[in-house]
Amino acid sequence: MKVLFIATVREFYRQRAGMFFVLIAILFGFLSGREHKAFASFFLTDRFGLVYLFAIWLMYTLFCGHFLLNLWRQADYYFVFQSRLWSARQRFGRFSLLALGFLQPPIYYGIFMYFVALQEGILHRFWPALFFYIFLTLILAGCAEWRVHHPVLLVEKRQTTGFLKIPRPVSWIYWSIEFLFREKGITLLICKTGAALIFVGTLIYYSSDVYDIRLPAIGLSLGYLLNIGLSYELFRWERGVWLWSMSLPISTMTRFLRLLTIHAILLLPETFMLLRDPVLSVWEGVQLYGLGLAVLMLFHTYLYSKNGLLENYLQPVLWSFVGLTLLVLYKTPILLLTLLSLLYALFQYKKWHTGSVSS
Repeated sequence: MKVLFIATVREFYRQRAGMFFVLIAILFGFLSGREHKAFASFFLTDRFGLVYLFAIWLMYTLFCGHFLLNLWRQADYYFVFQSRLWSARQRFGRFSLLALGFLQPPIYYGIFMYFVALQEGILHRFWPALFFYIFLTLILAGCAEWRVHHPVLLVEKRQTTGFLKIPRPVSWIYWSIEFLFREKGITLLICKTGAALIFVGTLIYYSSDVYDIRLPAIGLSLGYLLNIGLSYELFRWERGVWLWSMSLPISTMTRFLRLLTIHAILLLPETFMLLRDPVLSVWEGVQLYGLGLAVLMLFHTYLYSKNGLLENYLQPVLWSFVGLTLLVLYKTPILLLTLLSLLYALFQYKKWHTGSVSS
């Protein structure tokens, strides 16, 4: 059991150490103790607070289950199939301990929520969370049980019949976004988590007093800029994986519009947060969304000037954000900034993108 725990749970945290480090830095670097307590109180007191918490924990559990199923498919982990020699009771108990190892972050947060509930006198609101742990443990234990009874076949069987067969779209935009979800899921998770936290903090601070649009323009632009990791992966996808697309007879304008569409889709999740808490009008939200998209496109087009590591671009991004902050503080119209940024991005894209063929 000790070998199984070390080879599975420790390997999970070892491979995901960077992700957990970034999440911890975000949670404890941007949020104060008062805000952490406010979030815990929200989960305990809101009508659907525990539902939201369960959804977050369920997503994390499915992420762990996906890792477990794929890890035990590797040739080095064929020894786990010997666990079928254990009795059903032994397997259930040991796989449950394995599941609790994966669920350490939700367990630690549950302990924090318990003390908050005890302090606020709402301990009766906390007890349903215990049933969440039981359900999530059963999911991970079930994943382990299913894997040991279903070893991976060398040749996967193709299904010739099926109900409601949906063909894979033939779309450059779809393939690019699919690449991010299938191959760069951790980067996607980190970027979206960071952007969401920046958005939440900005909206909370904006609603605490009377401010003009300059405050959310600076805060939300920073949140949108946290998607530079995704933009960089799209650049590498085009220049390192999908090389044959560079020889296609497609105009520069078409390529630029496709990249603009892809980035616009990627920025939608955090933008929808503006609709839930309407502290900004729809027109203000559209302006800020356009500014964030334009800033991100500026970064993406800058990537074509230097083919290097992402770390090499962080300093120019920092100075550019400082310049944007100054322009916003001096009351430069948001629409003017958006239009000028998009035009400059298009000009630089035509200048630096050498692989396109003009029509």
